[in-house]
Amino acid sequence: MKIDLNEILYAVSAGLDAVEHELIGIRKGHCKRIAAMSIMLGKAIGLSPDDLVDLAAFSILHDNALTQVNQEEIGLRKYNAAGGYSVRDFNFRRCVIGEQNTKYMPFRTNNRDVILLHHENADGSGPQGRTYDRTPIKAQIIHLSDCLDNNFDLTAVNRDNYGAIIYYVKSNSGSMFSKEIVDCFTKFFKVKHLNNLTFTNIDNFLSKATKHFNDEYTPQEVYNLATLLAMIIDFKSHYTCKHSSGVAVNCKKMAEFYKFPPEKLTKFYLAGALHDVGKLMIPNEILQKPGKLDDREYEIMKQHVVYTYEILKNIKGMNDILIWAAHHHEKLDGSGYPFGLTKDDLSMEERLMTCCDIYQALTEERAYKAGFSHEKAIEIMRGMVIEGKIDNSILLNMDHVFANKEWDRSIPTSILTSS
Repeated sequence: MKIDLNEILYAVSAGLDAVEHELIGIRKGHCKRIAAMSIMLGKAIGLSPDDLVDLAAFSILHDNALTQVNQEEIGLRKYNAAGGYSVRDFNFRRCVIGEQNTKYMPFRTNNRDVILLHHENADGSGPQGRTYDRTPIKAQIIHLSDCLDNNFDLTAVNRDNYGAIIYYVKSNSGSMFSKEIVDCFTKFFKVKHLNNLTFTNIDNFLSKATKHFNDEYTPQEVYNLATLLAMIIDFKSHYTCKHSSGVAVNCKKMAEFYKFPPEKLTKFYLAGALHDVGKLMIPNEILQKPGKLDDREYEIMKQHVVYTYEILKNIKGMNDILIWAAHHHEKLDGSGYPFGLTKDDLSMEERLMTCCDIYQALTEERAYKAGFSHEKAIEIMRGMVIEGKIDNSILLNMDHVFANKEWDRSIPTSILTSS
């Protein structure tokens, strides 16, 4: 399957930014600004085109473990009267888990320890205690870019802001940042470079700043990418911490039953993993609510499908994945959302995605219910068939496939395996 990895990551970054904005107060657009800053500094240092592409990818993924560690901290606070993580421990866990999550991602160059060490200070005072000479240059670049975006409004194009940035970088030479990277930054970075970081200009800059590689990925490499993205989505809420991964597994099993061609099967798995990416934009007070949502909250929750559509439509050449993922709440009788499509509008794949999502939601534990058995889930879905909402032939096949006791539907705790 051919993929432009960075195009996918740039699209999904809107959801990652929403998480960082909600949990730690970072300005929206954070991931793309770090990518843009890192690319500019990487070019000044002389990184190769392949290194720049990977540097941009790691910039987007630098906090991929944030939702996961946030759930860890919630659990820690629940059972530990002393409270949650210290700032240092929180950053340590984000880096360690983030590195593990990206270990088998299909990058172009050797990127070992980039995410693990992207919070390290030059003098060794960071969470891992590494000095600059033991920290990869890509990690140093992301660290500098991250610190700048955390401390300054990089979308404000003026000389006062520029002067404050230069002063901050120079003042932290030898402590937070190495002298070499500070010298390179202060020599290269000019007021005009802030123009690339504005909301108006950043997408155009990123589209032109590095080479675009539409590489052929193995199914396992796509599964690794899909499972990582599903984990980021699922850990937004404790109550759905295996939902997207479960839907992806359901999709793969049913695609195998229907004998989808290999590339279509891989795409369908990816669509299942991404179907709820819009939930990254939904406030935690709604996602984490332990009881039934009221009417206002439910209307907000329904917007996650619109967000899924808006995020995925930015990925060229993946219109089929967009449609399969964004239509998973549509119903045959037109009662679904957000588009109110009917049986005449919905393909077999869209109907199948809907059924895979419903089945997963019914069989997994939620705040307000235990997970239903296979038999109970099928019984409930039969009622939906009678109401004209879902496809009967698909349900009959799902009953046959998922009732097979030899098939293990469990989600592995280790998200990635090497191909």
